[in-house]
Amino acid sequence: MTTPPSDGLVAIAAPAPRAAWLQRAIEVAISLGFLALALRGIHLGDLWAALRQANYLWLAPAVGVMVALLAMKAWRWQLLFRPEHHLPFGSVFTALCAGYLASNVLPARLGEVVRLVLLVSEQPVSVARTFSTIVVERLLDLLTLLVVLVVLLPFVQLPPGMTQAAQLLGILALAGAAAMILLSFWKTRLLRWAHALLGRVRFLDRPATYEAIGHLIDGFATLRGRLGAGLIGLSLLGWAGVIAFAWFVAQAFQLDAPVTAIVFAVVVTTLGMLVPSSPGYIGVFHYLVTVALAPFGVPKELALSYALVWHGVNYLTLSGSGVIALWVHGTSLGQVLARWRSRDTVTR
Repeated sequence: MTTPPSDGLVAIAAPAPRAAWLQRAIEVAISLGFLALALRGIHLGDLWAALRQANYLWLAPAVGVMVALLAMKAWRWQLLFRPEHHLPFGSVFTALCAGYLASNVLPARLGEVVRLVLLVSEQPVSVARTFSTIVVERLLDLLTLLVVLVVLLPFVQLPPGMTQAAQLLGILALAGAAAMILLSFWKTRLLRWAHALLGRVRFLDRPATYEAIGHLIDGFATLRGRLGAGLIGLSLLGWAGVIAFAWFVAQAFQLDAPVTAIVFAVVVTTLGMLVPSSPGYIGVFHYLVTVALAPFGVPKELALSYALVWHGVNYLTLSGSGVIALWVHGTSLGQVLARWRSRDTVTR
């Protein structure tokens, strides 16, 4: 495959073996600790009974929603490259699915690295530009999720401290969105400040650093105008899809809880993904579902059985989509990782 000319250098270095093993050990320990918390006080007989009595036909529409959600997220990522690049949907979709697969099966959350390496190695886009779209995408998801949380607050009875914290997060989300848009108008000034500040630090004073900052500011610029409104709308639609997925799984268990409980569980588990854990967020996800549903009177055994199936269907759908997308594309996760490890850096 022909590699387009280099337009900068961004290093994505593999971690040192000792540091990698230590990180994995910490992640596994955290996951096991949260899994122990999820299982504490559980009656295994009641847990098994809830799993056995579930109506798994409800999982079919849940899987359909997840596949549609993947397509929507790929479309949004594709739009984040506009107007400079008009990338083919198939390449973007494959890279996205490969990233989810990697996050589910590989340690150290390599999903973002995998999708970046796959896209950059096959399309005429730089690492810096691609990385900026991933950052903006994550910020969009976080900001819109916090908006969902603020809208949810009047319908959920939470302790005063948690309510005030959620309101503060909502204010920060709005301020963050405004700051991202404002920064996009000041690219020249911000780059001048960056040169003045980073020029004193030798290992940061390099063209690739300023190129990455410039691309990040350009990424913020996509949030302006019609394109920005469309991206925000797609982000909100994406969270609606995640909630719909969780709701369909809840129907399999005839969960006696309002929709607001499902939305709250989605918010809590998503924010919980910031906690370091083993691939697939095993343990952390399950415990947080039981915590989120407890204020709504859902028994812990039922909440945990729901969490097991919710996580399992999500895990298998995302992983299966990644395997199929890579197979159709004619590559594999191992080959993508080999591209990364062959030079220990991706230069573009």
